[in-house]
Amino acid sequence: MLRRYFQLNELSRPDEPEAEKGKQARFFPFEKPRDVGVRSRLTWKATGKVMDVLERSLGVRLRVDGLENLSEHPTLYVVNHFTRVETFIIPYLLYKLREESARTLAHYSLFTGFLGRYISRLGAVSTKEEERDAMIVGDLMTGRKNWVIYPEGTMVKNKKFLDQGNFIIDSPGYRGPPRTGAAVLALQAESHRLRYLRAYEEGDAETMHAYEEKYRFAGPEEVSRRELVVLPLNITYYPIRPQENFVSQLARTLFSDLPERLEEELKVEGRILLSKTDMKIHFCPAIPLRSYLSPRGFVPRLLARLQGETQQLDQTVRSQRDQLTRAFMREIYRNVEVNFDHLFCSGLLWAKEQRVLKRSFHRALLLTALEFKKNGMCRLQSKLYRTCVEVCSGLESEALQSIVRESVREGVLEDQGDYYWINRGRFHETASFHDIRLRLTTKVIANEFEPLSECVEVLKRNVNQDERGARCILADELKREEARSFERAYREHYDPELSKPLEVGEPFDLLPKDGKVRAGVLLVHGYMAAPMEMRYLGEAISEHGYHCHGLRIEGHGTAPLNLSETSWKDWLFSVHTAYLRMACLHDTVYLVGFSMGGLLALLKASQLGSQLAGVVAINPAFRLKDHRAGLAGAADVWNGMLQNLHIDIGKVEYVENLPANPEINYTRNYVKGVRQLGLLISRCEESLPQVRCPCLVVQARKDPVVDATGVELIREKIGSDAASIVLLKADSHVIVTDEHRDDVALYVRHFFSTLELASPLVPELEFHCAGY
Repeated sequence: MLRRYFQLNELSRPDEPEAEKGKQARFFPFEKPRDVGVRSRLTWKATGKVMDVLERSLGVRLRVDGLENLSEHPTLYVVNHFTRVETFIIPYLLYKLREESARTLAHYSLFTGFLGRYISRLGAVSTKEEERDAMIVGDLMTGRKNWVIYPEGTMVKNKKFLDQGNFIIDSPGYRGPPRTGAAVLALQAESHRLRYLRAYEEGDAETMHAYEEKYRFAGPEEVSRRELVVLPLNITYYPIRPQENFVSQLARTLFSDLPERLEEELKVEGRILLSKTDMKIHFCPAIPLRSYLSPRGFVPRLLARLQGETQQLDQTVRSQRDQLTRAFMREIYRNVEVNFDHLFCSGLLWAKEQRVLKRSFHRALLLTALEFKKNGMCRLQSKLYRTCVEVCSGLESEALQSIVRESVREGVLEDQGDYYWINRGRFHETASFHDIRLRLTTKVIANEFEPLSECVEVLKRNVNQDERGARCILADELKREEARSFERAYREHYDPELSKPLEVGEPFDLLPKDGKVRAGVLLVHGYMAAPMEMRYLGEAISEHGYHCHGLRIEGHGTAPLNLSETSWKDWLFSVHTAYLRMACLHDTVYLVGFSMGGLLALLKASQLGSQLAGVVAINPAFRLKDHRAGLAGAADVWNGMLQNLHIDIGKVEYVENLPANPEINYTRNYVKGVRQLGLLISRCEESLPQVRCPCLVVQARKDPVVDATGVELIREKIGSDAASIVLLKADSHVIVTDEHRDDVALYVRHFFSTLELASPLVPELEFHCAGY
């Protein structure tokens, strides 16, 4: 039957005569006059207004990617089903993005009163509609409508998709493999489309008339010449935090006998709509049906010749429906967007120890995220890596605090200071399908992650790794990620006229020649500079038993334009990751920063408290002598206004820079960068009272860039009881590279030695790992 499959699908190829092209154009599935009725269009516009309000005012955030996978082919969209709002969200998005009015199946109970009339106008069809299947097949054959189907057949509230490696649906009314109805309809629509086109070519009027009557189209001009595709979608919610909300409270006030099932749905779905919840919708690559309709192997081909055409169609559908179903369900489930909740909840599930050290557990999650990122094992939430670093850095993270609160509320976790105590038995308790989202959200989240079997194995390994081994592995992975990040940024932003050689911006590690490491020292360079700026100081310090690491601040060491695209928070994040690596390698770590790097070092010190052995700020840029820096904010706003008006005249995006070290520093200073520097100065000044560790400030008396009176600000506000200030007889700013560099190195070494005399260090002779 299908021997001429490819020829039939080429009837509307690009080299057709112009008259034929025009004739075929009106049969494409997204033609607006046929696709969107007046009432339907008005309903969609009203829905759009409501969704705009929800997104702007209530916090729900619709985020969509994979749009490149959409096409003009007749399409059956298959989507995972967790909430009722998905019934209209997906059709709404298709209309918003493409003005495509797709039909969708909805539970028959929804088709009453106003709601029923409303969703009908949006294209929803009842699951009890008698001619439902014929309507779907006819729409897909002709391309007059695309369809959205939820192949799980019900809301999978527990997100339990796997049982001993096989896909399952585990609901009150059904437990077994995913239903094959969507696959059957897709295979039937494509088979019938090809059979009809063949009958048209052969002049088989009887067959054509039978199809036209059954599927309600007028003739061959209404049948699509494009192959039908199945396009899987994944919807991931983050965070899922069911609780009382305005909708559930209002419903309980109005209806005293509110059914428990409805109350549960209002608490879960009302919370999603009314809180800051990301609803990430990913369009997966489309699955063409040609391979599923071609008989495979000698026996199937022989049977295809012996059977009648109707029997062959039925046999093909029966034999391929399970394979097609598994294919698109696999795509749906493996394209979940992995977030921090997935790692945390699954980590609790798979940790062998009941009592785990928080620090080690958090590092295991970061290591897992790094492995996923490096190997491209799954789709990652864009902020996952950053969240993990912040959690491991001991910063106040709402992502961590939120899931810990939820886990404690559910009895899965006890927060015991430096430790988590895991009640793993809660994961194995049987919960009602209709209240599991309320009682065991952590289990639901872990279930959603389970189909990513390779990712689960990585997480299992990492959460059960011994602490020393995990520290070494994480340090090594962070070093590799730092190198990859720089190489990627350098390649993407390279400017042949403005970029410096690769080695200038490359992060570096320096170790004592005898291998006897006393402590780690993190070196933070200045504004518009690069790690090379701190190399001499690192060499002078490492000779005395220190492992020195020169980090690269985001936006630096590449090209000036790259710096203008970053914020002070990005710069601080670079310090977080580099410090985390050094803390994995050493129990004792010092921070040394120059100019802007001095600000970042002090800001990081304010967050670490007594964990940090000491901090050194060299010419910290609290007060800049160039008063034009104070105008950077206004200039940046002005530039933004002109850009919005598409006006280039009058914009001042950058000024030329004449640095003391032109072989290292950028020669172009962007206004946006100066503005971010100003914000960093303000933030650092606010944080000075929280700096508790020993502190050394080295300031050139006649610094031409930084006003030396800024040290008085430090003296007045710093919270440390052990703060020393050295005023160096120098009239230059970059004292870490000029003739004063040996004096600076001497003061820094003396500071370290003084602290170590008060609290002797144990040489880290035995602690060597690849992370160096």
